[in-house]
Amino acid sequence: MHRNLLLKTLSGILSALFLLGGCTSAVFNTNPALNNNINPPSGIRTLSDVNTIAFEWKLVQDPSVMGYHIYRKEANEQDFKRIATLDSRFNTHYADNNLKANTQYIYHFTTFDKDYNISSYSPPVSATTLSIAAVTYVEAISNYPRKVKVIWSPHQDPRVIGYVIQRKDKNDQWKEIGNVKSRLLVEFLDTNLEDETTYTYQVLAYNAKNSLSIPSPIVSATTKPKPTPITNFHATLDQPKQITLRWDLHPNQEVTSYKILRSGFISSVFSTIATLPSNTNVYQDSIKKDGKHYQYKIIATDKNGIDSLESGPIAGTTLPIPSTPNITYARIENGSVIIRWTPTDNRTKEYIVYKKDSLIFGETLRYNKVLTPEFIDREIKAGEKYYYRVSAIDENGLESKPSEEVALSLPK
Repeated sequence: MHRNLLLKTLSGILSALFLLGGCTSAVFNTNPALNNNINPPSGIRTLSDVNTIAFEWKLVQDPSVMGYHIYRKEANEQDFKRIATLDSRFNTHYADNNLKANTQYIYHFTTFDKDYNISSYSPPVSATTLSIAAVTYVEAISNYPRKVKVIWSPHQDPRVIGYVIQRKDKNDQWKEIGNVKSRLLVEFLDTNLEDETTYTYQVLAYNAKNSLSIPSPIVSATTKPKPTPITNFHATLDQPKQITLRWDLHPNQEVTSYKILRSGFISSVFSTIATLPSNTNVYQDSIKKDGKHYQYKIIATDKNGIDSLESGPIAGTTLPIPSTPNITYARIENGSVIIRWTPTDNRTKEYIVYKKDSLIFGETLRYNKVLTPEFIDREIKAGEKYYYRVSAIDENGLESKPSEEVALSLPK
């Protein structure tokens, strides 16, 4: 047969899946004998497609031949299996369907007589199914927030029904991450990714038999980076009842807010205490306790919700109370109590003197605005015992702890 006619005939077989059900329903000899008087078919030719191999051979003229057996194995397999029986010697074509793409198969043919005794095997016939061509154009788009967009050109083969998207994992292995079930839908969004991280992709087309194409060109993209950390972040150590934080405004115009985090001075657990707009670079943390220590961190957040790396921790402290005065002199002279003390804190602006008598229900008197480190009390009675303590006051009104108590009495 002329080659053009052969190709035309075999192409028609592939398109129409001619002789798909070519097996006979007869009961065969399960232990066929070899009949050396009949011969296998000759002149066997093949034509391959992605999932089909079609065959054509010369008509066997011997009238004692009743039909043909066809055997197949993959190239890496050991044993052949019978895949078809054609029950007429006038059959000269067969299409082997539902095969794997891009796979080598080996075939043998035999003929059989009316008693299903078989001829010798034909010489092995090797044929390889085709591959689906690769997607020719693929692009991965960078700088998306925690995602990568992969786009590609539509596959030209109308038998393609979809695409598998693969991404390399941390072990440099390809893993399927998406399946697009339309030949004409040519994009995939890979989400929930890490910031400022490069990912690598390839796309494979597939047909209705789930045969995959040759992989596309490999492409890579990098997710949007984090904002740079905040700079010049510092906290006050000397303000009463508050700690003031300051920092440089972020230069990135996409930054929309700042998060302030705080922990105890010993604890390592930070929690958010404030979220501030991006045009703010100061925060006052109001605190009721004096001399209270905290640690702080700050994070910049952009319009996509991407956080910068933390700046900090830095330490901040509220202003502690002044140091306690130290009473160095306590006497009764000329009927008056004289108390003197040593200043212990240069923040001190004035003192308070506390006086209590010995009565069980006696009241404590408070003498404010003592401006010098000396106190003279002339309002004492003979035979009474009095108790004195001194504290210091700074310009913010913070009061020290009172001094050690001293006791004095005027004899009767």
